[in-house]
Amino acid sequence: MVFDQRYAQAVPGVPMDPSRGVNILAYLLGRRLIRRADVSRPVAPPLRNLLRVHTVAYLESIENAAVLSSIFGVPVRDSEVGRLVEWQRLAVGGTIQAARMALAGRGCAANLSGGFHHACRERGGGFCVLNDVAIAIRRLRAKGFRKRILVVDLDLHQGNGTREIFAGDTSVHTFSIHNTSWDDAPAGSSTDLSLGTAVGDARYIEALREALPPLLADFRPGLVFYVAGTDPAWDDALGDWNVSADGMLYRDRFVVVQVRSICGPRTPIVIVLGGGYGHASWRYSARFLGWLAKGLVVEPPDEMELTVQRYGPVVRGIHRDLARQSGAEWRLTNDDLLGIAPGEARETRILGRYTLQGIELLLAKVGILERLRALGYRTPVLDADFGSGLGQTLRVYGSEQREELLIELRMRRDRRTVPEFELLFLEWLLLQNPRARFSPRLPPLPGQQHPGLGLLGVVMGLLVLIAEQLGLDGVVDVPSNYYIAAVGRKHLRFLDPAAQARFESLSQLFLGLPLADAERLLQGSVVDAPTGTIVRWEPAPMVIPVGARLARRLKSEAYDAARRAAKSRLELRLLGGRPAPASEVTLARG
Repeated sequence: MVFDQRYAQAVPGVPMDPSRGVNILAYLLGRRLIRRADVSRPVAPPLRNLLRVHTVAYLESIENAAVLSSIFGVPVRDSEVGRLVEWQRLAVGGTIQAARMALAGRGCAANLSGGFHHACRERGGGFCVLNDVAIAIRRLRAKGFRKRILVVDLDLHQGNGTREIFAGDTSVHTFSIHNTSWDDAPAGSSTDLSLGTAVGDARYIEALREALPPLLADFRPGLVFYVAGTDPAWDDALGDWNVSADGMLYRDRFVVVQVRSICGPRTPIVIVLGGGYGHASWRYSARFLGWLAKGLVVEPPDEMELTVQRYGPVVRGIHRDLARQSGAEWRLTNDDLLGIAPGEARETRILGRYTLQGIELLLAKVGILERLRALGYRTPVLDADFGSGLGQTLRVYGSEQREELLIELRMRRDRRTVPEFELLFLEWLLLQNPRARFSPRLPPLPGQQHPGLGLLGVVMGLLVLIAEQLGLDGVVDVPSNYYIAAVGRKHLRFLDPAAQARFESLSQLFLGLPLADAERLLQGSVVDAPTGTIVRWEPAPMVIPVGARLARRLKSEAYDAARRAAKSRLELRLLGGRPAPASEVTLARG
């Protein structure tokens, strides 16, 4: 494995997750699928290696902000040019290092970056400045490696840059399955399959099974570079395919197994990440690399779990620092009390502990502010309404002008919902990206004016850590819609067993349905089978247990027995009153 913290670079306005490699490595190390000794740090390559592929004129041009702006498709400032070029140059060094390691060990090595396959000899594009795979191959040739080399590129987008660079070199074969072609110029040794849009598991896997094994048998490479892009996945922020998580893992395993079975079990394989957009993209690579390391498929944590695991020590450290600064008991200072009229109990700290600066520090440490900057909000601003015991509101705006509201969170400490427990009660949570647009793949849900920020898991993880540090028993919410409960189903549980049973029945009925469709069906198409009565969404408290006592209550035999007793048999009613099983749910969407 090759990795460097400097891989974590954000490009404002481009939905690349700067934490992608960090998250993959944290998962692999945390689950003990690899050892720290398995991780190597890259070195930026000397200029002579870059010149094996790119021209002097092109390398000079990428020092210009306008050129980088055209490559990334967003405005790039002069002050950002050096950082972005050095990041991709370091990633080139990572692919070179991975190739060296794979050849030395006659096995697999992965660079947790790279795959910049749109970079051509004299131009960049598609977020790609330097073609790391091509540079690594040309360096190997200069060092005397003479065996055939195959580039298997399963990024959603065609590896046009790599194809162009080796168009006249029949010792390097470029194999690409993608949505549409970027370059149809003649190439001496190339396989290009354009499948169009809306491709799912069956068509994708069929194309791969039909094309790759015969090529391996005929070409017999002595080294394989695998661009394992995750943007074919159904939830990719920029993709237009519908490949499932199981389909993505099957694809990755198929490539490795076919190379080893046809070309020999010791054929070196170099893996680079390629494309993958949005904050779930890392999970597909993590599952693959975990299987590759140990032969096991271990499900990576979701963003809430990952936030708690990664940033728990950070948040605890911040609490200790703030405690030293403001007194061990977190007592209010005279400045905090200044201006309060006699008899008035105006709060001046969020949840009785945090100043506005303390909250801002937490948001910065868990990466929320950096991710907002990556979305193009370069100067996010935090504001607060300290309110009273009925609730306090935090707001994050996109700039100092406070014209674009990104986050709004209203919360309070609560002893009323469950008298024997003290909880962190979320009265309102808004996460929105005013600059994004809805699409057929991302339709609006009830109450949504703008698409989300992709930060729900991180925010909920931070709230769990805050509740833990405040000694609270859990985090509670009352979801106003089904989709809110469905998004948090892995961690949230209804306090009322009957409400939990009703939710589980709905979840089973809507299995595999987009949330927007599920919400529409809850407007009169779901009935209780025994009684025929229409079932609608009923808000009720859901909780994430933080303390052991509340967790035991939600896992108790009494709770589980009450939940089973309340289970409903629900079904869908189509137009005309005909009942429809869940398998016919696509008909009910009309």
